[in-house]
Amino acid sequence: MSLQVTSAIETQYNPVFLEILTDIKGGVTISTTRIPTTTKFLFPGTPLAASASSIGLYNVVKTAKLKKTIGAASCVTIYVYSSSLPNSPGQIFKANEYIMIDGRGTAVTISSITIGTKTNGIGTDIIYLTAGSGGLHCTAITGTEIQEATAGGLGTGATVKFSAACLLHNSVRVRLESGTTLQNITAGAVTRGDVDESIMPFVSPDEAVKTPLTARIRFA
Repeated sequence: MSLQVTSAIETQYNPVFLEILTDIKGGVTISTTRIPTTTKFLFPGTPLAASASSIGLYNVVKTAKLKKTIGAASCVTIYVYSSSLPNSPGQIFKANEYIMIDGRGTAVTISSITIGTKTNGIGTDIIYLTAGSGGLHCTAITGTEIQEATAGGLGTGATVKFSAACLLHNSVRVRLESGTTLQNITAGAVTRGDVDESIMPFVSPDEAVKTPLTARIRFA
């Protein structure tokens, strides 16, 4: 009786990726100038948008999920999910950026952000909108997704600032523990495949993420 040994090779993905069909050969270079100083890593599944001015450079598509109901159209304080974990939605917005509700045309400016205390890596951040801006013009909504917008003030024609072109393949460090920001970060980027939306590091609004990727990425 002889002993038969079978060797098998299997590709292992980060759990957020159910299947990877194609990626960008040679990877992409991630812009870190727009990332808050409190953020040390970007995790697999982070949506990225190609820069319109620098070939090969990619920006993070910033999104967030509301944690508390907006009670008034003129509300200028909103609460969003925060996380330092790779498979739980967080946010990396900065002051003076514009945000809008997915599917709505009103964009408002962020005045400041209070980073809340995290328990087991998960918490709540408070985003303060510019006083007198009129708020997001939405009421009685919760669990709604927010995305970065072009400057739009109170107008109804605001659009997303960046549209996703791919998803980050692997975890990358963008800032040292000393606080030094790393530049010219190169990482893999997935352009076609299946993802588990429930464990992505950021939520995926239709306008900024799902619609631009709908022909190439399946959100399961």
